[in-house]
Amino acid sequence: MPLSREFLVLLGAALCYLGGFGYAVHSLRQGTYRPGRWMLLLLGGGGLLQTLFLRWRGQAIGGCPMTTPFELLTFISWSIVALYFIIGPAYRLSLLGVFTAPLALLFQASALLRPEALAPPLPKITHSFWGELHAALALVSYGAFALACAAGIMFLLQDRQLKQHRISPGLRQLPPIHYLTRAIRGLLITGTSLLTVAILSAYRMEKQPPTDKLTIVWFVWALYASLLLYESRRGMSARRAAAAAAFGFLIPIISLWFIGRH
Repeated sequence: MPLSREFLVLLGAALCYLGGFGYAVHSLRQGTYRPGRWMLLLLGGGGLLQTLFLRWRGQAIGGCPMTTPFELLTFISWSIVALYFIIGPAYRLSLLGVFTAPLALLFQASALLRPEALAPPLPKITHSFWGELHAALALVSYGAFALACAAGIMFLLQDRQLKQHRISPGLRQLPPIHYLTRAIRGLLITGTSLLTVAILSAYRMEKQPPTDKLTIVWFVWALYASLLLYESRRGMSARRAAAAAAFGFLIPIISLWFIGRH
């Protein structure tokens, strides 16, 4: 069976992310990494290819393409890259692209391995503004949590080597810890805020999502809301916040597996 143009476009996006990750790893090992046009071109190229897919798929199904696990994973991958171009410059985290590329690749490759990736799109039976707003904001919030995870890992790597009084050539170019701390908090607030609006949108739908799916989304929201509340009320060390952002992303990952199976 010949591959569809949509599949080939997403395969091209995955190759862009793979190329960006490979370039960054090789350059970091040589101690010559300079976040610049090559990383931006590769990430931007992958994002544009995914945007093209989302446009084609949206036209085919008559709505926002978030109806199958294949589309959900692709949308999250696209969200991660889109948020990187917003968050990276704002927090001076150009090196975050090193972690953005493998994250985007992970979600996009997982999408392409889904059985429905090769199936033709099915037109949506109903169109709901609140339903699509709920799904879109929830997935973009997951993208924000993914970038918070990446920033958390960067923080923990740098913190560990600083305590050991030795920094490898590749990690010498990591952003200062205070930039990473601000970015983690900003990403967690952004993700939690978006997920809050997404949950509220679900209750405006004529036909609400299944109770089990809504429950798991509430659980993800409670995790990050509790983290932010604890940090604001009692304070939390930057290292603990980074660890929470890094390992806490396991919960959204598990929730995606649950949603994909149901």
